[in-house]
Amino acid sequence: MTEFDYDVAVVGVGAVGGVLVNLLGLQGVRTVAIDRSPQAVQLPRGVGIDGEIMRVAQTVGLAETLEPLMQPFPGSRYLDVHGDVVTSRPAHTGVGAQGWVERYQMHQPDFERVFREGIEQRPSVAVRYGHDVDEVRPGADGGGIVTMTDAATGERSTITARYIVGCDGASSTVRRAAGLKLDDFGVNEPWLVVDIEIDDEIELPATNTHYPDPERPVIYINVVRDQRRYEFRAAPGEDLSDALEPKSVWKRLSRFVSPEHATLVRAAVYTHRSLVAQHWRDGALIVAGDAAHQTPPFMGQGLCAGVRDASSLAWRLGAIIQDGAADSLVDSYESERDEHARFIIKAATALGQVYKAPDKEKLESINASVGREGRGQTPRLGHGIWVEGGPGGTLAPQPRLADGRLVDDAIGYRFGVVATSAVLGALPDQTQQLAKAAGFGLVEATGEASGWLAELGADAVILRPDRYYYGTFHDVTDIEAAIRDIAEIVAPHAI
Repeated sequence: MTEFDYDVAVVGVGAVGGVLVNLLGLQGVRTVAIDRSPQAVQLPRGVGIDGEIMRVAQTVGLAETLEPLMQPFPGSRYLDVHGDVVTSRPAHTGVGAQGWVERYQMHQPDFERVFREGIEQRPSVAVRYGHDVDEVRPGADGGGIVTMTDAATGERSTITARYIVGCDGASSTVRRAAGLKLDDFGVNEPWLVVDIEIDDEIELPATNTHYPDPERPVIYINVVRDQRRYEFRAAPGEDLSDALEPKSVWKRLSRFVSPEHATLVRAAVYTHRSLVAQHWRDGALIVAGDAAHQTPPFMGQGLCAGVRDASSLAWRLGAIIQDGAADSLVDSYESERDEHARFIIKAATALGQVYKAPDKEKLESINASVGREGRGQTPRLGHGIWVEGGPGGTLAPQPRLADGRLVDDAIGYRFGVVATSAVLGALPDQTQQLAKAAGFGLVEATGEASGWLAELGADAVILRPDRYYYGTFHDVTDIEAAIRDIAEIVAPHAI
């Protein structure tokens, strides 16, 4: 077998790459993290994550560090041209189904810094920060090769890895090296994004506010602490270079805030796109995050979608590298995440169109379709490692057990069976030994988890490492078969 310098090379250690590297390191996968920036990038970008993403932070032991740096979603309102409220979304204050507040506002540099700090605690991870990637190419004997230059010294180096994952953004070097093409859903809208810091003498809305206009809608976001963001859709044919000049920026802001009470942090033009890669891998080269898909920001799901990619991919790579799973396991990463990402992108695109002339029914329908109103089901994964029927392929909640632990903490980053005591007691010793050898967590459903199973009408559920349902079960024989099926896929050495 070919010897590689590393099992996985992650190119790009922003939000998505930082999560992926932590998850790989958690599994002991030999990983190299490569990024052009020596430190976490300080430019404000993403401003929101949801409870699902906090579960990922929880998995790698970073949630308690991250949460104090954020604020719960303050609510939002959609106005009409007269300034009247068309509809609104309430603030998220209490713990939701994911075991965390359902949505948070955050400053992306905080997020990236916390995950970079997490990487420092992973013994199996090496870092090459401050390195520009010059070339990515497949290896002659499998795997891939990355050639890079140390920006500080000019020294060039080359490493090999069994897999190379591009978390390197919209202009991804890895995607281009793999020759992966993008499907374009036709959105191509430039927006001026303005980040400011306000003083204590001005009161801006506590809730996020959407101001309609057929040509130039505006979005206001109460980010966190003293940070606020305004997003202005550019007018057709507008001179975008001039729009970025401070004088022009303050003129645009003047209806909301003046320089006497705010400091301009950054103004940038973002062109909103709706793109998805036709394929997410070519051999050893794999893409995730913006390298795989780009969504308009209207649902605040861009960063979230990328972290879902990382959470879905990491356990598969761990199973292949550590437990002898087949390389084809990565193919189901594409099939599952592709369909999910396309659903979110289409919903975000539709929401962006409604902003121009808010319609209560359309807004609430779109939000409900992705579970943003506390009703409706979150999108189901595409075809992959889950059982058809029931909640298979959808995100599971995270109840607490009777001892106070959250379910994810009891399972760990692996497949888990959560079942009644009767079912666990009825599992034959041979099946329990197989489950243990295959790395399963076996958890008795006590406390809130008991009510969860009752609500599902099930005696057991099997959860995947990324917290999506594999399936629900009643019969011990069916659970035995499911454990064997999963073990054959992710841990064939245990059979």
